[in-house]
Amino acid sequence: MALRGAPGVKLVTFFALALLVHGPLSPFLPTAFEATLVYYARLYPAWLLALVGTLGASVAESVNYRLVDWAAALPKLARLTERRGVRWSVAAFRRAPFWTTVIVIFSPIPDSAVRVLAPLARYPLPKFLGAVAVGRFPRLLLIAGVGGLVPVPTWALCGAGVALVGLAAGRRYVRSRSKARGVVRSVAPGRGG
Repeated sequence: MALRGAPGVKLVTFFALALLVHGPLSPFLPTAFEATLVYYARLYPAWLLALVGTLGASVAESVNYRLVDWAAALPKLARLTERRGVRWSVAAFRRAPFWTTVIVIFSPIPDSAVRVLAPLARYPLPKFLGAVAVGRFPRLLLIAGVGGLVPVPTWALCGAGVALVGLAAGRRYVRSRSKARGVVRSVAPGRGG
């Protein structure tokens, strides 16, 4: 209980949340950090939150990079990298890896693509992390700045976060079910030749 009032503990918690939400679990937590950032904007200046959030996200991205690099070397997954679509995506990423990363990280586009493409393209980790920071800092500064100006009730932040995670999960479920039905139809007797 004594730590609860200590200065900086909430900021350390914010860093830990940035690390967790941008780490390997990020596809399952698509909007969790933005809601957290808006909540924390009541407590700290936007520039400090952007700096700490960028640092936490960058540490998480270095872990993600190494995990993807390791996974891509596994024999079963290595075969996937030989597919035409993957080769095309890697070649397109290599044309402008820094700015592609910056734009994707800054924008609301899911950043999973650059997380996978950077290690597959052998884009150096320090340059990738630099691009992540250049894209992430202004994004977090903008969100925290708006969060500091527009007071959003905690219940609305939690509700919106849960709703968006539910929508993302529902969308994935529907997509997986439709793919499963497509596979069943294509192998069912008397269908599809």
